[in-house]
Amino acid sequence: MDLFLLVTGIFIGLSVTAPLGPVNIIVIRTAIRRNFTVAVLTGLGAVTADAVFAVMAAYGVRSIEQFIVHFAKPLNIVGGILLVVLGIRLARSHINMAQVSQQDPVQRSLIVKKMLATFALTITNPATFFGFLAIFGTMSSVLALASSPFRPPTIVVGVALGAALWWVFISFVVTRLKSRISASTFDRINRWTGVLIAAFGFALLMDVVF
Repeated sequence: MDLFLLVTGIFIGLSVTAPLGPVNIIVIRTAIRRNFTVAVLTGLGAVTADAVFAVMAAYGVRSIEQFIVHFAKPLNIVGGILLVVLGIRLARSHINMAQVSQQDPVQRSLIVKKMLATFALTITNPATFFGFLAIFGTMSSVLALASSPFRPPTIVVGVALGAALWWVFISFVVTRLKSRISASTFDRINRWTGVLIAAFGFALLMDVVF
């Protein structure tokens, strides 16, 4: 395995995942409300979608690219509605210190639900796919994906590792710091995370309309 290519993929995964977006907000809130493990697993739903996009970009799946271009508006509408509904639900819910400190076993169905939510939000965002296309296109001379059959899967593995590392990092940091957050701050975080997520959704919908 080409170590340089793998490291390059890791940095691509980090660069795509790290910017603040609805999935970051969801994972941060999950780390506050639940624990490190559930937060990381929540992020892995988005990692799966990132890996799908990386495969498409690495192998130049033009039919999929044309599909996404053709259905960009419907995908944005679906993603926008999901974000608005999720944001409103979060903004209206309430977190108290008893809930945060409670360490009840987490049901598998909850983890699956959160992973599916982050996967759906990522896979319905055409901008993420176009971001991969832009990065892979700009770095085509460095990546040289057509020069060997082993290079595309290596870059995809790197992207997935980079994205996963980000979720591990952010989940660890938030989990360690949440014990220093007061009850009123928890309540504000809960309200504003919902507002931000809903705002992302409205932005997507407005982009479709205008």
